[in-house]
Amino acid sequence: MTAFPKPDPSPVTKHARRKLAEQALREAYAEVDLRDGGICWVTGRFTRPGAVDPRVRREHHHLKGRNVRPEWVTRPERIILVCNEAHLLITAGWIVVEGSDARKPIFFHWAPHVDPKKRPFVIASKRQVSE
Repeated sequence: MTAFPKPDPSPVTKHARRKLAEQALREAYAEVDLRDGGICWVTGRFTRPGAVDPRVRREHHHLKGRNVRPEWVTRPERIILVCNEAHLLITAGWIVVEGSDARKPIFFHWAPHVDPKKRPFVIASKRQVSE
C-alpha cells in the first residue's frame, strides 16, 4: 500500500494565499503611484503616503468595490490615487465617480444632494452636470 502525504492544514494554505494577495496589492499600488505621480485625481493636489493632513494623505480608490469586483482588486487600471479628503467624500456618496478604467477618462462631480455651500473644494476633473 502506497502512502500519500497529507495536504497542508487549511490555516497554512489560507495564510499563504493571503500573503500572495497582499503582495499583489502592494505591487498594484506601487504601479498606481508611479502612473499617477502622486497627484490626486479629484483635487489635483500632490499627495504623500502617511501624511497627517487628510488633504494630502495618499490613498487608493478602487473604481469598483473590492467586494463587488474581487477580480479587479489587484489590477492597476481599476485603481486611482486620491487624497484622504476626496476618498472619504467618494465613499460617503458626496462625490460621484464616472468610469471604471484609469486608462480612459474618469469624471467626478458632486452628488445632487450636496449643498454647494458645503463643498470643501473644487473638483479638478469634472463633468459639467445640471444642478
